[in-house]
Formats: sequence, C-alpha cells, structure tokens
Amino acid sequence: MLMFAAATGFEWREEIERLLLLFDEDLVLRWSDLAAELPTEQPENYYDMQIQLNSDSSKAIVTLAELKTADREVIANYRAQAQRKSNDKPEADETADKAQRRQGKQLVLRAVHDVMEQLTGKCQPWGILTGIRPLKLVHSRLEQGQPLTQIEQDLQKEYRITPERAALLTAIADRQLTVLPDLYQLYKEASVYVGIPFCPTHCAYCTFPAYSMIEKRAYAADFLRALDYEFQQMGDFLARHAIRVTSVYVGGGTPTALDAPELDWMLASLRKNIPGADSWREFTVEAGRPDTITPDRVEVMRKHGVGRISVNPQTFKAETLKEIGRGHTPDIVDRRFHLVKEAGFSNINMDIILGLPGEDLDDVANTRSRIEALRPDAVTVHTLSFKRTAVVNREKGRFEIPHSELVRLMMEETQAWAAGLGYNPYYVYRQRDILGNLENIGYALPGKESVYNIAIMEERQCIIGLGGGASTKFVAAGGKSFGRHGNPREPKAYVETIDEVVQKKLQLLDEAWARIE
Repeated sequence: MLMFAAATGFEWREEIERLLLLFDEDLVLRWSDLAAELPTEQPENYYDMQIQLNSDSSKAIVTLAELKTADREVIANYRAQAQRKSNDKPEADETADKAQRRQGKQLVLRAVHDVMEQLTGKCQPWGILTGIRPLKLVHSRLEQGQPLTQIEQDLQKEYRITPERAALLTAIADRQLTVLPDLYQLYKEASVYVGIPFCPTHCAYCTFPAYSMIEKRAYAADFLRALDYEFQQMGDFLARHAIRVTSVYVGGGTPTALDAPELDWMLASLRKNIPGADSWREFTVEAGRPDTITPDRVEVMRKHGVGRISVNPQTFKAETLKEIGRGHTPDIVDRRFHLVKEAGFSNINMDIILGLPGEDLDDVANTRSRIEALRPDAVTVHTLSFKRTAVVNREKGRFEIPHSELVRLMMEETQAWAAGLGYNPYYVYRQRDILGNLENIGYALPGKESVYNIAIMEERQCIIGLGGGASTKFVAAGGKSFGRHGNPREPKAYVETIDEVVQKKLQLLDEAWARIE
C-alpha cells in the first residue's frame, strides 16, 4: 500500500486523486498544507508528493516540481490570471485564459502520471485522459487538417495515451469517415431517440429508466398516448424547419417490454409522425432482453421496417445472469437470435460486458465462443462501470468484482478475437468510473456499423429525445455541444407533465435551430 501527502488548496485535487488511484486502488491519500511541517518519521512506502509548480521542495522524496522552465512559465501565467480574477479585475481574453488553464492542468497531470508510472511500473492505457469521448480530440484535429499519423503522436505526447490506444482512436476515426463521409456536416440534420422506460427486471449495473412490468401495466396506455402527442409535436417541428432525420433509435428500458399490440401502435405512430421514414438511414430497436423477444413482437418490428436490432446476452454464464438480475438463460439467447435472424433482420448486434461479478478469463472466453457460433453482424463490448445509482455500485460489498488487471486481460483477448473474426472497431466511449480505466467499443462487420452510434458518440448532430427519460442534445457545427434537456424519467411524471415537457422542448429546439442554421 502506498501513502501520499500533497498540498491542500490545489485546484486540480480531484483529478490528481483519480489519477493516483488508477495506479493503486488501495492507495491512501493524505492532503496537507505546504507550509505545515511533515512528521520526521514516515511509514514504509510513504511518499511525500508536495505539488509545487514553481520551485523544488527539499522535503519531497518524489516531487512534481521538476518541470521545464517553459512549463513553469505556462503555469505561472495561469496563476497570474487566476489572481487577477480573484481581485475582481476583468479578463481580456477568456478563450486564451481557458486554453491556458487547460494546458496548466495537463502539465500537472502529466507530471503525476510520469512519477507514478516510474514508481509503480504500471501503465495507464488512456494516460491522463478523463473525457468520455476521446475521439472528439481526433475529429477536431482532423477538421483542422492534421494527418492521422501526427494526431497519434500528439495524443501519446500530450495525454500519455499508449501507442495501442492512440492507434485505436485514429483507426476508428478513419472508419467513421468511411461509413459517414458527411460526418462533419451532420449538424444540419437530426436523429431521434425514443425512450421506453419499462423492463422485466432491473439489472444490477443499469441506471437507464427501467420501471417494472407492474408499473408498465398501470401506465402503459397513458404513456403511449403521451408519447404519440410528443411524436406529433416534434414531427411538426422537423417538418416546419425541413430538417432531415438521419436515424431513429428506440431504446429504454426495453422497448420489447411492450406487448405486440402496444409495440405495433407505437411504431406506427412513430413512422407516421416523424418525417421521412422511408429515407431514414437507420431504424434501430433495442430488443436487448432476450426474454422479451417473441414471434409476434419480431413480426411487428419487421412489418414497420426496423432494420437493426439488438439481442444482448451480456454473458453466457448462467450464474452471472442470475446474480445481475437478467431474466433469461444462455440457451434462450441462442433461440431468440435465430428467431430474429430467420425473420430476415440483416443487422443484428449483441452486447457483452467485461468485468461482471465473479467472472474470469474462461467465462469471457466461453461468452465469446457462444457469440462466435451465432456470428452477429455487430458486437458491442462494454466494460463494467460503477454508475452512481446502480445496484452494483450501491452494494459493492456483495459482489465479487474482478481486479482491474484481470479486466484489462479480458479486453485484450476480446479485441484480438474481434479482429480475428473481421469485426472493425467503429466507435468508442468511456465512463467516469469504469473498471481498469478502460473503454466500451462497438465492433461491426464492414457495412454493418450503426449510424446512430457514431453520430451520438461523436456529438455531431442534435439528438431529439422523446419518451421517458430521453435526453435532447443540442449540437452545432464542429461538434460544439451547447446544452441538453431531459424528459421526466418516471412514467407517471412524464404523462402528467407532457404539455409542459413538449412546449419547453419546442422553445429550446426553435432557439437551437436558429443558432444552427
């Protein structure tokens, strides 16, 4: 176990703590005042990291003060600007100030990273990068005309990303532009997300809106009527502004928690009210729970022109499925996949999760083997993350979570497996408290990549969220996000406030589209 002391009152304390803990999950952190005298006798493996940015510290065993003169000047300039602000003096150039602040933060985090890497002998695949959408760094530089080779080098130097992850990012960016040559122009269009907030059970890792089937029976009819009204109003907005719809994604919850007549009515209303149904580039339904995929529901989706569907096992280990609250067995996944395939769906995705409680390399290998036998068109590989309200986070003590190093091996083996089967990585995103500081990656056979996933992950267009818990995201040219607006998560609240919800969203959309146009 390592112990550290560092200066209090430091602006990037939270970011430094997160980075330190990535290197050692059992790290004990102690923050102290730089001016205070540290005890003369230190425990074994105690490291005094006094974070001083402009002078060395004779007390420090490991110091972060050893920065180049040019780096010290950058931070000194930032500190001077911060001091001027604290004295209520106006700032002449806020953009320059923001860039200066970002550069100063990167310098400090790089210093912490390099010290810890040398100290522990451990490597962080994503270096100091904390953003959940790392590809935005690549696309912004591509738009500026930088070549991919230079971008790879810069990512390694500036963010300490490993060569493998830097190459992954540039390969995915290149693939995305092959799939969507007009990616940087998509802000002129919009995609639609529909949230159906019902699910047979609530999975231990999930924080999406997912209310029980008991609540569904109580609210489904009213919810669908409210959703139909929202479809009408948003469809009128899209038609009025002549906005082309790129893709439509029906998620949740579990959309196929609706029974066949309900699903039929909802999809018919969606196609009727959202313009250009016959020209949408993609129409997806997240039928993620195999226990909800039945012949009548499959026929409804086929009838309404759904082109892409998900059948998500997460794992093929029966004990894990039971522990995390999934309502199916491994054999059900096989049968439901064949049902969908035989119905004529030509783009089927399957999700798996690495790092599930109690699983080891052999369990993940077995899941991959079962998926390989089915040969879906796409595979999305998630790494378990500890979302704030998820059961697996709130009740950590009762779950046997694999160690980060083991999860990294799971990811390495899975990436090699996907490449060997001809699946190309085509989108990647990260989450704040993700195991092993890893990532989630979407893989697909050539031509089977999800348009919606690319557009939303790279934040290249407005996503208009309809239904329970759905979020509307506003995006302008250059991938510049300028806000979001969420619908109520709880079905009863959504139904009771639908007029207010719609009017507020229409106001925000009118304002946003005036800015985009």
